[in-house]
Amino acid sequence: MPPDISTSTFFSEGARCVGTLYLPQGVDRPPVVVMGHGLAAQRDFQLAPFAERFVERGMAVFAFDYRHWGESEGEPRHLLLPRRQLQDWRAALAHVRSLEQVDGERLGIWGSSFGGAHVIHVAAEDHRIRAVVSQVLAADTLSAIRGFGPGYMLKSTALALMDSLRGLLGMAPLYIPVVGRPGQTAVLNTAECWEGYLGLVPENSSWQNRIAARSVLHLPFYRAVKVAHRVSAPTLLMGGVDDSLVAIEDIRILAGKLPGAELREYPCNHFAPYYPPMFETFVAAQAEFLASHLGS
Repeated sequence: MPPDISTSTFFSEGARCVGTLYLPQGVDRPPVVVMGHGLAAQRDFQLAPFAERFVERGMAVFAFDYRHWGESEGEPRHLLLPRRQLQDWRAALAHVRSLEQVDGERLGIWGSSFGGAHVIHVAAEDHRIRAVVSQVLAADTLSAIRGFGPGYMLKSTALALMDSLRGLLGMAPLYIPVVGRPGQTAVLNTAECWEGYLGLVPENSSWQNRIAARSVLHLPFYRAVKVAHRVSAPTLLMGGVDDSLVAIEDIRILAGKLPGAELREYPCNHFAPYYPPMFETFVAAQAEFLASHLGS
């Protein structure tokens, strides 16, 4: 049976955030999985196929948009601050635990890419979480950014500082592209990014390929590898050995610091988990892992 789908909202530091609640039919207070997307992504970027498969296993799902993105509030638009997104996660979890339709004590979290780093940070401080799934996770953003080279780092830093000054003066943000082709100034510009990322964006989406340049100043200091040792929940890590954005070695290092982690590696790139045939491989393993630990 198809899931019951509804919009469900919550507030994070006074801003209204919007999520989608998926409920399995005929299941009384099912366990629930909270899903958060990656860098500059919205919940309508191919999260529904994952959510639907989890619902088939008797779990509810709540997928939400971070502040400044998608249908959630937050000004200026298209700003990414890790601290705020972590607060959005905390607020989303509090909201889901308050819902009568689900069993908030049997709660798992799912994140991809930059969101995959978020779930490590969240689980490191919230030990009520029963299970964690983190795919193609940005295990160590500082390590990843080093691979972009000094020229890219100097230019992006200069633009970020200009945008920060504009913010202090109350001016409109200076935007740069989220996704570009190799050699272009964009946050994500390796060969797989243009088609891989933009292929996730629905045709009728309100999303724009831009991000406030000041956002990049915060990325190097956001290192999930530094907090992984504090995670107590069973954790499934899934990485691609051909990933051009996240080195598989960074994920291996994080896995070595995370008690009880299960690491699975696949011959794929960063965006392959959203597309056939790798989607089936990833979602089947995730559904089984979540169902076994949440008791669906």
